[in-house]
Amino acid sequence: MFSERSGKKSGCLAAILIGCLLLVQASCTLRQQQASRKADLLILHTNDTHSHIAGIDKHGSACMDDRDCRGGLARISAAVADAKKRGENVLALDAGDMFQGTLFYSVNKWPMLAEFNALMPWDAATLGNHEWDEGCGDLAKYIEARRPFPLLAANLKPKKGCPLLYSSTEPYIIRTIGGHKVGVIGLANDEVVGLASACPQTNFADRVESVRAAVRELEGKGVRRIILLTHIGLPDDRKLARSVDGVDVIVGGHTHSYLGPGSKEGPYPIVEKSPSGKPVLVVTAKRATQYLGELSCSFDSDGVLTSWSGQARELLPSDPRDEKISSRIAEYAASLAEYRSRRLGSHNVDLGPDGLDACREHECLTGMIFADAMLDFGRPYGAQMALCNSGGVRAALKKGDITQGDILTAFPFNGIILLREYSGEQIWEALEHGVADEGAIGPQMLQVAGLRYVVDGSKPAGKRVLKVEVLDGKGRAAPLRPRERYVVALPEYIAKGGDFFDMLTTGKAVSSPEPIDVDLLSAYLAKHSPLPKPVTGRIIRK
Repeated sequence: MFSERSGKKSGCLAAILIGCLLLVQASCTLRQQQASRKADLLILHTNDTHSHIAGIDKHGSACMDDRDCRGGLARISAAVADAKKRGENVLALDAGDMFQGTLFYSVNKWPMLAEFNALMPWDAATLGNHEWDEGCGDLAKYIEARRPFPLLAANLKPKKGCPLLYSSTEPYIIRTIGGHKVGVIGLANDEVVGLASACPQTNFADRVESVRAAVRELEGKGVRRIILLTHIGLPDDRKLARSVDGVDVIVGGHTHSYLGPGSKEGPYPIVEKSPSGKPVLVVTAKRATQYLGELSCSFDSDGVLTSWSGQARELLPSDPRDEKISSRIAEYAASLAEYRSRRLGSHNVDLGPDGLDACREHECLTGMIFADAMLDFGRPYGAQMALCNSGGVRAALKKGDITQGDILTAFPFNGIILLREYSGEQIWEALEHGVADEGAIGPQMLQVAGLRYVVDGSKPAGKRVLKVEVLDGKGRAAPLRPRERYVVALPEYIAKGGDFFDMLTTGKAVSSPEPIDVDLLSAYLAKHSPLPKPVTGRIIRK
């Protein structure tokens, strides 16, 4: 017989057992719910990495050692590998512009990138504009060397005579992820004849028609989840999302846009609607390997998006690295020691933000130094002013010693400097073109010397330049006169219509030497080091 006391014990024990069973059941239910909430598709993405293989430092400059930096290929690789190891339904994509931007690339060019690409876990990539910087011949070699992942460009239609005619790009791929077919369509930058060094036979089909044709083919193969991988810029991505049915997500690049908290360009993701009213998610992840885009998507049985979440996550020094990639980066860095130790001059000037992004928004120290160097070179031959496109400035010349490596990083294109004679009307038109992009900023914006101009970005494109003055050697100002002729020092790139400066292609040649930009700048540093503070107030915003 049980005593009352033993009965109470038995009752307590039974209650405990029942409680444990309920906890186990709840735990199982929670795990099932978590599993059911697991995203149908996790898209991990980068864009505009620009050869920042070791990442960036706290100032936004390219690192040579990835241990204490943000971003870098080793951290991207480790993050993607970890997601795949966790069993996530991962699709890893890069939206182009791997070329250019650091000393690593200036010295080693595309073969270095091909080597790292063989180690990266990408499922696919597309072509940015800078992939054409070395010409179609080198790009064709790169395409064949950069396996194992496919390179997608549905709109690329080279004509006879172009080295890319027989290159193994593909319009799209199909992958089975989480038991569902997923299509990825590539859309390469189609402005490369004007933006880079593409051969004349480089040709592209219409963007919208290229996407529509690829969507039709994919849907005909039973694909209902379609990702578009582009390098045309955020405004055009958003426009495309509103123009084409069948696309669920657009992963883009080109404008170096950051989306998320504090962004003026929008949340992560931006949600557009296709012509049929279905949601289209648009994402991008800034530049220079600093961020890894992480977009989780869920779909219904018809392949229509039902929920999504994500962020552009900054990769921090504490994040894991792929040691194999990190070790190879260190070997490349060691091989560049000579360039980094060869001192050319110095400066101790601090004028605020500088470098690739800053020079596209306002006057910047490195842009002013380069423009001053061009004008200094050109004055003995009659030059009155100098112009350079901000997109030609790829990094800041930081305070302190300036090395050959710094020069090659900031100006990696080995461009020729020319003297040309233009009317004041042509110069004004060029300044207007430079601020025609959204927000009156961008890579076409002209850094200047011997000149200053006033811009109102709230006005319509073509009417944003309010005032232009020419400054003589003593700083005296006079209005730019439309019919007067002026001798201008400028990069051959824009003199030949690069960045769509068509108005500069008809300048009258002025007899002078034609130095390479880095040689001209090196000579200027030797002559004027330490550099004085440049005259500011060249670009005035209303």
